[in-house]
Amino acid sequence: LPNEQEIIEETVDWIMHKVEWPGKMDVFVVYNTPTDLPEIEHRLVQMQASVDWPEDRSFRTMRVKDSRSKAANLNAALKCVTHEYVVIYDADHHPDNESLLLLWEKMDRKKVDCVQGSYYMRNLSQNQFGCAPCAFPFLARIIDAEFFTDWFLMKLVTRTFFLGNGYFSGSNALWKRDILASREFSVTAQTEDVDMAIQQLLDGRRIEFCAESQSGELAPMNCAGMWKQRLRWTIGWDETSLKHSGAFADAGDLNCRARCGLVWTFLVRWAMTVITVGAVYVGFPLTTVYPLDDEHWGKLIVLFGRVCFATGCGPWLFAVMEAILQIPRRGCQGATQAFFVFLVASPFGFAGFFLFNFFLQLASCFKLSTGRVNGWEVTKRAATKAAGPARSATRETTAEDQDFGSSEGSTSSDGSSVDLAQTV
Repeated sequence: LPNEQEIIEETVDWIMHKVEWPGKMDVFVVYNTPTDLPEIEHRLVQMQASVDWPEDRSFRTMRVKDSRSKAANLNAALKCVTHEYVVIYDADHHPDNESLLLLWEKMDRKKVDCVQGSYYMRNLSQNQFGCAPCAFPFLARIIDAEFFTDWFLMKLVTRTFFLGNGYFSGSNALWKRDILASREFSVTAQTEDVDMAIQQLLDGRRIEFCAESQSGELAPMNCAGMWKQRLRWTIGWDETSLKHSGAFADAGDLNCRARCGLVWTFLVRWAMTVITVGAVYVGFPLTTVYPLDDEHWGKLIVLFGRVCFATGCGPWLFAVMEAILQIPRRGCQGATQAFFVFLVASPFGFAGFFLFNFFLQLASCFKLSTGRVNGWEVTKRAATKAAGPARSATRETTAEDQDFGSSEGSTSSDGSSVDLAQTV
């Protein structure tokens, strides 16, 4: 709660008044704090007693005394909700108005156990890229473009061609409550969402992506904050992949395609990193000395290099086309996003992000191999202000930062119920 106390009331108010749901909705905020925070805790208690929420919506809050992590808060929350569905939001997330309805519609239509929505950045003008005095307020736009490419292209490729399923990413996700509660979030994992995703996939659960269900979160305030956040994500992916790697082949209720997809998604990525380093940062510089022609390299290598380059340009083209098609949803901000997608998804943008991720991978391997992984560290927050016209007017709470949102007691048009809870 200390990290989220400046934004939690705003998030609750946003969900109560903006997120559409046809029936009753209870918002449950579950939090931990190492020291008492009388002012904000008193205001949360007052919000719980309020009867002025719209559309028969209610609010509950609970402090988890022994908790030191988001995972412990989530485990405590799941013991308190009883309805058929539960949706999770982090404290900084402001879901789009229709996002919850889109998640439920896809869950009902596809008959799946979980539907994972997408994220975008909502503080687009607050974040600094670079170091003073050469710093510019577009770090959030770079991350926003990266997330767009990931959610609207790369995750769908993974789901369609490799894994056969989506996977849980921590926030803006609608679950069947009994399914989610059948496993516990790991209180020791750096990325409890990835650990839960693998557990559920090994149990044969069906998870789908719904990129159209969007939620706005807060980007890190500077490059140092982004490094700390991404390093925790990388360490979390690595430790969870190592923890469950043996089960990919001989445990769980999975078919052959799903097992191969898990191996590709969580293990083969290390080999692909090494191959990419050789191709981009060793092979490409060599072509400036020895031109890529048949005389120097032979026909097979020349053909392979050209095919790889053309294949690499494919995601760039498709990401930019998708961003252009999405412009009407955000207006001027959508046009700006399309420009940054053009930069980030380009071969040069890919090379830059790959280098960044490669150093993160090296740091993760060093920390894991030397036992220097510290405890769960939250992403620092700053007071927020709206950054221009947001997407179709909804926000989200980030999946990494101590907040869990779910709506409880909501009733859909067919009589089913939904639980909504938030943890800080």
